[in-house]
Amino acid sequence: MTPKKTKLDWEIDQNCQERAGKQADELIESLGFGWPIDPLKVAATEHPILAAGGRDLGDLYDGKLKFNKQKKRFLLFFNTKYDRWEESGQHHPRTRFSIAHELGHYFLEDHRQHLRNGGNPHPSRGEFLNGERVEREADAFASSLLLPTHLAEPRLNSGELNLQTIENVAADFGASHLCTAIRGIRLTDEPCAVAGLREGRVAWMFPSKRLIEAKCYPPGKIDLDSPVAKRAWAAFEAGSDDKRSEDGLLRHWFKTFAREEDLAAVEVTESFLPIRIMGTLVVLLTMSDSDLFSEEEEEEEDEIDTNHRAKFGW
Repeated sequence: MTPKKTKLDWEIDQNCQERAGKQADELIESLGFGWPIDPLKVAATEHPILAAGGRDLGDLYDGKLKFNKQKKRFLLFFNTKYDRWEESGQHHPRTRFSIAHELGHYFLEDHRQHLRNGGNPHPSRGEFLNGERVEREADAFASSLLLPTHLAEPRLNSGELNLQTIENVAADFGASHLCTAIRGIRLTDEPCAVAGLREGRVAWMFPSKRLIEAKCYPPGKIDLDSPVAKRAWAAFEAGSDDKRSEDGLLRHWFKTFAREEDLAAVEVTESFLPIRIMGTLVVLLTMSDSDLFSEEEEEEEDEIDTNHRAKFGW
């Protein structure tokens, strides 16, 4: 049985992913690339140490990075099977994410050394599907590579994060809706989260920093508690790809511990985005900041921020 993840484990994972994302941000800034980022052009900057190639691999894997000791070079393989659905003639967002994910294994020092030292490569499948820490780090690197902070944040954090914003930014940056939704959660100043529903359960969840400040934590893999989500999942299973939004309750989605009574009646907007190709119903959960923080808490936070700025000369 897999040991239950503690709050400390979760925080360590978040820190590792943030570092991986920051490294991708720094890489794109140093290269001076504008959006949409072409991950193959990023790979080409490492030639001849890194060579990349793709073909239709069916269901074998989406991407893999190997180290060839004889030639002393890294080989990046990617699956082009998703490109058959891309009308523009360019690589499908899923293909682009796979390439960016494998670039994470290349550019992240610990991952690269693992392969150099004879470690086995990790074949990747899809986006944000693997629970291993190294895979989550590579996912974080990939999402930041395709949606770097200095280019994507002005778009994703310019107001309320909603499905229309996610779809518009995804189209402009050549990223998938799933990748863009998760990146939006990482970059927003608002309390919100994105969750993935599979087989009628919450398979994963990414909360924003502001939501964690309110002491609302992801629940892990659990059965659906939200009546709204149960109806949406039933419709998705029946073949519906309709996007919908309805109001629900925060307590159906998050662990609130000591704040359980305070937040019991807080409402959330549940917006559903079907990702049929991944068998996933993505849920964007948004709520009012004022429902989570009292005026006294806001004033206390402002006072702490003011003191910190004065102390460190910010």
